[in-house]
Amino acid sequence: MHRLIGRNGHGRWWGVAVVVAALAATGAGAVAAPVTGGTLTIGLTADPTMMDPHASAAAATYLVGSLNVFESLLYQAPDGTFAPWLATGYQISPDGKTFTFTLRQDVRFTDGTPLNADAVKWNLDRIVNPNFRAGGSLSALVGYTGATAVNDRTVQVHFKDPYAPFLAYVAGGTLAILSPKATAAQTPQETQRAPIASGPFTVSDYVTNDHLALLRNAAYNRRAPGSGHQGPPYLDRIVWKFIPEAETRAITLSSGETQMIYVLGYGTGGGQILAQLRRDPRLVEDTRPFPGSAYLWLANVRLAPTDDVRVRRAIIYGINRRAIISAVYRGLGAPACGMVSHVLLADPEACSYYPYDPQRARRLLDEAGWKMGPNNLRVKDGHPLTLTFNSLNLGGGDFPDVQPVQAQLLELGIDLKIKSQAFGPFAADNFHCADNLGTIFLRANDEDTLYALFATANIGTNFNWSCYSNAQVDQLLAAGRSTLDPAKRRAIYVQLDHLLLDQAVAMPMMDELSVWVRRANVSGVRYNYSTYPAFVDAYLTK
Repeated sequence: MHRLIGRNGHGRWWGVAVVVAALAATGAGAVAAPVTGGTLTIGLTADPTMMDPHASAAAATYLVGSLNVFESLLYQAPDGTFAPWLATGYQISPDGKTFTFTLRQDVRFTDGTPLNADAVKWNLDRIVNPNFRAGGSLSALVGYTGATAVNDRTVQVHFKDPYAPFLAYVAGGTLAILSPKATAAQTPQETQRAPIASGPFTVSDYVTNDHLALLRNAAYNRRAPGSGHQGPPYLDRIVWKFIPEAETRAITLSSGETQMIYVLGYGTGGGQILAQLRRDPRLVEDTRPFPGSAYLWLANVRLAPTDDVRVRRAIIYGINRRAIISAVYRGLGAPACGMVSHVLLADPEACSYYPYDPQRARRLLDEAGWKMGPNNLRVKDGHPLTLTFNSLNLGGGDFPDVQPVQAQLLELGIDLKIKSQAFGPFAADNFHCADNLGTIFLRANDEDTLYALFATANIGTNFNWSCYSNAQVDQLLAAGRSTLDPAKRRAIYVQLDHLLLDQAVAMPMMDELSVWVRRANVSGVRYNYSTYPAFVDAYLTK
């Protein structure tokens, strides 16, 4: 959905079908003939920390690079269907274990080397190499047994078991294809700063915590998927400025210092900034629902007192999520029901699990032996009921729901200590199961995102930060991956969703919306299913 902000009041969430139709029909609502040249400056919440798609665990890497710097074998359109990209087509073996891709013959990486089957194999092998520190890409290749270059233009990818979500991962960005020759010649740090790929833009400079600049790839001579033209981008440059403070991003957009900003749903001040920007008739809003997990508050099941399921359930019953979303996330999402966003898994039954019920929360805490003591804090065996929350602070403060949750837990007699940290120590503590609570949102194109979040194999890495291990969950996750029938597969993930809710391994806070706001002279921006922006068609008018 896109709209002129200053003309539609507060608007409303139209639903997936209408949003998709609007985007597919209008792109970004171009009103004038494309103009070549110019620099588009975009305000982004945080530094992606790296641009290597195989090593990164940060969503910002793919938000910046997936449709602009690096390319993938397939493209997932706004309606969720798959389309050719670097591959012209694909076939799946009857047993679901082998995927055969035919490749385009006109693709060259920006170092001049051609795309071929060996290049695809090299990229996949790089990810699973135990000497390579992979990020989110590794969980996309569980069960990978190797790839075969049948000929220069045909590659087969093999798995030990049937692997239903593979096409979604192929199109998702983490399995993007880099130049083997250039990447092998770079140091890991060089690849993290400026990977050599085949997209319409290249990374020209990257200053940590300040900006990242993309330069037009003049040799790009193809029609990018979803694009309205063949050939290189219209823009000369894109400059991504890292501006953690929501208010500062809004000021830069209003002043014209930036022409587009990202309004991050779970980032600091998102709801307030959106309400402010909607009053400016010079601005346009692009909105669509995120696929992936819900925005979750994860509970560490290994660390007392959240190792007690009664305490975890009490926390969820005791948080008025609807009130928090209404107060601090205005226009940026809706209360979540399950572990997976409604875009991927519509599960109405999940909505009945945890209604706001503080009295029930108090009873559960009483049953767990936590009795109300002095200073309105619960006590057990002489120790107060204290939880540590690992809070990601990207430079603009803690997420805006943290303090409201802290206040509501205090009403239950729970003392929530907030440990505010930058991404590095935040992630390290998650890997070490160091804290009781933390937050996560995983942008993903398949329900298999539950594997990354809750599989035993992902404890101590990305992204099982609940440190949760359950043999039944592992079996269901494996069944979901190996089941090709869509109806049977959906039933598996509904069962998983209910089991995880029953165990209260996470509190679903919000199904988020992806919101970008741009000045009206920015046209031609398009978005894929993941809500990543593509700028090959973008241009600036006066």
